[in-house]
Amino acid sequence: MANGVTGVHRSVARVLRKRSDPHGKPIVDSSILKGVEIDSSGIVELWIKPDHPHCPSCLDDLIKLRAEVNLQKGVRGCIIQVVGIPQSDRWTAAVNE
Repeated sequence: MANGVTGVHRSVARVLRKRSDPHGKPIVDSSILKGVEIDSSGIVELWIKPDHPHCPSCLDDLIKLRAEVNLQKGVRGCIIQVVGIPQSDRWTAAVNE
């Protein structure tokens, strides 16, 4: 199982490193990506603070990011927690529906 977990970590890291928000800022920038947790069963949880919290493109991009992470081998599910913005609970619900 350890190799599977390592593979999931690598593939998720690769997805995140390749990705920028719709405004060109790397998603791995510490002002955007606030945390990543991958449990042993393959559930990925990302904590993200959108750089432009009222931008519909940012919301759409998070939905696409979640879908891309879900496609990675060994990932059983991805949850994106939107943090640090007004009504973050609504963003989180929209992204994960």
